[in-house]
Amino acid sequence: MMTTAALAGAASILAGVSALQVPALLGSPELRVGAARAVRGLVAASRGWVGRHARAPAKGVLGRIVPAGGRRGVLSRRREQGVIRGRCLDELPEMMDVIVLGLSAGLSFDASLCIYCERYETMLAERMRTAMRSWQLGFRSRREALDETAASMGVGSFTTFVNTVSEALAFGAPLAAALMEQADAVRERRRSDLEEQIEKTPVKMVVPIGTLILPAMLLSITGPLAAVFSSGA
Repeated sequence: MMTTAALAGAASILAGVSALQVPALLGSPELRVGAARAVRGLVAASRGWVGRHARAPAKGVLGRIVPAGGRRGVLSRRREQGVIRGRCLDELPEMMDVIVLGLSAGLSFDASLCIYCERYETMLAERMRTAMRSWQLGFRSRREALDETAASMGVGSFTTFVNTVSEALAFGAPLAAALMEQADAVRERRRSDLEEQIEKTPVKMVVPIGTLILPAMLLSITGPLAAVFSSGA
């Protein structure tokens, strides 16, 4: 809906255009004043329209999904889960490499994991340190502790790692080769995720361009015209 300033400016410019029918009024101050008012009114109207229509779709979608009081909590949890997933995918291949080196040197899985937890200060090392302490003290079994850690993180690659380790230790299967293959697969998946994020960047830039850059360009174009008409008046 057009604002009052826009309607007044449009009425002024129409009056000025109708005055063009009279040759004596060409270049009159009334025409310049009307054009300046129209430019200012249209700029104000476009600014308000962009602000309302840029916020309305997002609010409407979120309002249908979750109540107003829970929007921030949902967005915060999603953001936190995304950070945990990214850090896990970054740190998981390195942890598996350390475990593979320990297994290749003749160490057990627990000893290899202990080396990683002692030498690294990462999110994954802290969580694995807590899980390993729980099964070493007898609070729960290794499988239960690893499953609980995987459930708290909610990352598919880490869940696959837990299943591979538990099955290999239960059936006596070789673990080093399986972990090497899985580390390569996790690195490839992380590379694919980064490439996907890079491809989505131009799409995410559409809203800032439409709401910030285009109005600024409109002001930079119409501003000098308004100044010229105002000074001429």
